[in-house]
Amino acid sequence: MTRQITTGYGAPSTPALEQRIRVLEVRVAALTEALQILAAKLEAATLDEPGDGTVAGAAPDAHALLIASSAHR
Repeated sequence: MTRQITTGYGAPSTPALEQRIRVLEVRVAALTEALQILAAKLEAATLDEPGDGTVAGAAPDAHALLIASSAHR
């Protein structure tokens, strides 16, 4: 989704810009949380036995979070 903010005639209204910023803030928060999940699982994996599935479980958790956040757009 690439949109440019234009100036002059046809420029988006302040409420439209504020809405776009809110959407971006929600997406950034979801990405931050997904990265935190992945990082926590990877850090835990350094202490666990190889092949225990901790890291493998991190990706579906992060993916589910991102899907859930995109459903709230």
